Amino acid sequence: MHRQNFKSLLEKTAIYAKMGSWEIDFEKEEIYWSKVTKLIHEVDEDYQCDFENIWSFYKDPYSLKLIKDSFNKAIHHNIEYDIKVKITTAKSKNIWVRAIGIPEFEDGKCVSIYGLFQNIDKEERKQEHLHKQLQITNDVLKNTSIGIAFLDKRGLIKNTNDGFCQILGYSCEAIEGTYFNEYINKKDLQSFLQGFNKLKEGKIKTYTTEKNLKHKNGNTLHIHLVLTVIRDINGRILNFLAQVIDLSAQYESKQKLTSYLDITTDQNHRLVNFAHIVSHNLKSHSGNLSMLLELMHSDYPELEENELIPLFEQSVDNLSETINHLNEVAAMQNTDKKNIESLNLLYYIEKTLENISALIKSENAHIQTEVDHQLKVQAIPAYLESILLNLLTNAIKYRKPETELKIKIIAKEIDNLISLEVIDNGLGMDLNKIGEKLFGMYKTFHQHKDSRGIGLFITKNQIEALGGSIQVESEINKGSNFKVFLKNGTRV
Repeated sequence: MHRQNFKSLLEKTAIYAKMGSWEIDFEKEEIYWSKVTKLIHEVDEDYQCDFENIWSFYKDPYSLKLIKDSFNKAIHHNIEYDIKVKITTAKSKNIWVRAIGIPEFEDGKCVSIYGLFQNIDKEERKQEHLHKQLQITNDVLKNTSIGIAFLDKRGLIKNTNDGFCQILGYSCEAIEGTYFNEYINKKDLQSFLQGFNKLKEGKIKTYTTEKNLKHKNGNTLHIHLVLTVIRDINGRILNFLAQVIDLSAQYESKQKLTSYLDITTDQNHRLVNFAHIVSHNLKSHSGNLSMLLELMHSDYPELEENELIPLFEQSVDNLSETINHLNEVAAMQNTDKKNIESLNLLYYIEKTLENISALIKSENAHIQTEVDHQLKVQAIPAYLESILLNLLTNAIKYRKPETELKIKIIAKEIDNLISLEVIDNGLGMDLNKIGEKLFGMYKTFHQHKDSRGIGLFITKNQIEALGGSIQVESEINKGSNFKVFLKNGTRV
């Protein structure tokens, strides 16, 4: 291709692909940057690059070495390059670019070099995120104590993690190639097959159950099983994902500790709740897959043919959500007082309202705030944000249809405490009927598609971890008033 034709092609490429061209003429000692190249480097349109500052945009040591080595090979050995490097723009923004260099030689000497710059920062950031997620997936599947097994349409175990093999007491080599139902006790076998068939036929999306499995040593294992179907982009079944949690220790502890002191019983309930947090939330998986699936389809289309990648992604997202809940609950029981700060209440209320402004607007909610700007509470920032977010989104979520939603936020000082009230005119609740179940784990009292029964449980535990308390007043079809009492932040 003639040089003139190539330059014409570069100009058209710049227009359609937003690529910038560049050229260095060694005979004239001139450096040319196109308009798009200058935009990528965030310099003024009249900026003139010279030989003294040509490398000044490469602050990253690896990128600087790579571009210099590639450039020197081009001008000394007539070797073209096409590399990815990180530059620091004139506005101190770090971005990834694709740099292409094509040397031009005459009589064995490089007289010029020209090429392209392309901003690929968005794509590289996506790729970095995908690599990170894949690494997390691999680590979680390999190291988690939760048993993971991939089954084919017949229930044949194709692949497992170490956790699954450890639960059953076999080596992974011994388990893979056997049928899952071989490890289920006879009394549970029929109900398992019925659930498995319903899943295959599409009658249910997730099969969640508690079963008894047979350990290699003959012992009976009490496990919580979550079985989900994994389909390809056309909806065809690829595999089944079985997630197994061994509850044997918890159930044995529950039986032995029923006659112990109240505190011991409470600890046992925490173990059971722990198991249910892990197992119950494994049902909720599809929402967290969309971003990774989008990245995979756009950046790695060839991976669509690899069955393991979508399986791994689906598994890690489910497990990540469960682990997040576990970490929250565990953290609340071991709150370090050193992390408690004196926080301006109004600031965090306004911050929360700003974060949910789109939801407020879409629901046409009227928010009235009566909070003195000097009020402070003793709290952990993340806890206070979570408490406010749960109370406000609940007020919006459980609004009364066909009625203008009104929410009032009131805060005042009472003795050594700060009282915070979130009042709404929503559906309300029958507290005589609900009683202590209101703040229980996985307890829902309205038929709302987003109800999970975890929000108020976490909110109450966070408030109590901060040394506070929460009360509720509510009537059906009249609304609710959640009253939170936190320690006064001006008296730390």
